Amino acid sequence: MATEELVASDPEDTRGYGRGARILSIGIASTGVLTFAYFSVAGHVLGKADYGAVTTLWTVLFITISVIYRPVEQLLSRTIADRIARGRHSGHPLRQAALIQAAFAAAFLVIALAFKSSLVTLFNHSDTLYWILVAATLAYAASYFARGYLAGHQWFALYGGLVLFESTSRFCFPVAVAVGLASGRTAVALGILAAPFVSLLVVPFALTRHAARGEDPLTGETHRPQTETSTGFAMSVSAVQLSEQTLLNVGVLFAAGSTLRGVIFSAFLVARAPLQLFQAVQTSLLPHLATLEATDSREGFDKAIRTTVL
Repeated sequence: MATEELVASDPEDTRGYGRGARILSIGIASTGVLTFAYFSVAGHVLGKADYGAVTTLWTVLFITISVIYRPVEQLLSRTIADRIARGRHSGHPLRQAALIQAAFAAAFLVIALAFKSSLVTLFNHSDTLYWILVAATLAYAASYFARGYLAGHQWFALYGGLVLFESTSRFCFPVAVAVGLASGRTAVALGILAAPFVSLLVVPFALTRHAARGEDPLTGETHRPQTETSTGFAMSVSAVQLSEQTLLNVGVLFAAGSTLRGVIFSAFLVARAPLQLFQAVQTSLLPHLATLEATDSREGFDKAIRTTVL
């Protein structure tokens, strides 16, 4: 097939990697600011021990969802972008990614239940925070699946909206405590649980886009996905994420006492800012490179690398 036939014809799909990275950078930078604000207000309205318990909850949650869900997000992003570049705009093979996601979520649930007593102790002896961790982790499975779907279509405005809805809703909970509408550690921590559900508000907009184009995103697969390739890719990304999160968060988890964990978490909070900004580059780069690989565009590939370096 000629290169011209492989390239997506939709103008929205050809806006360019650079613009996508800029849009995502704005959205993700905003979510970074709101996340920083969430913990700043939480630290103001909670005592040191309670604040430390909430930051420990967030640390365990963030490590978990990064290791078990971001691989599926990137798998979807790469697969969908490749198929769109080949002219297949609907009927994407979602089943394999969903099975991998479900397997990761089930493995987490088994481990979380097995180590319940240890996690409750880690959260300053709070059963409530433990169940918030379990429920939020399972809810993020849908949120990260949606991220991969949006990134694969290069709908970066919707992707930015998803993470912005997530961080904004989370921030509302400590603010409610600050103004007297709620009180206590549980009220603040419930923002962590609500966020993945609110983030899914962008899904109807994505379905509307499909309807406007006359596409059915839920049509059957046109070919059997390569299970070994998909699983291998997901496991490789999971290993990278585990290394990254260990480097960033091991100090918080192994600190003695929730108060000290809160202090260490706050100290590292600003240090994570560059990671969030480069996440925008990574999220937009992966589907773009997948598209270039499908179209055998060496010139475009080189240009993407130059843009990334800049």
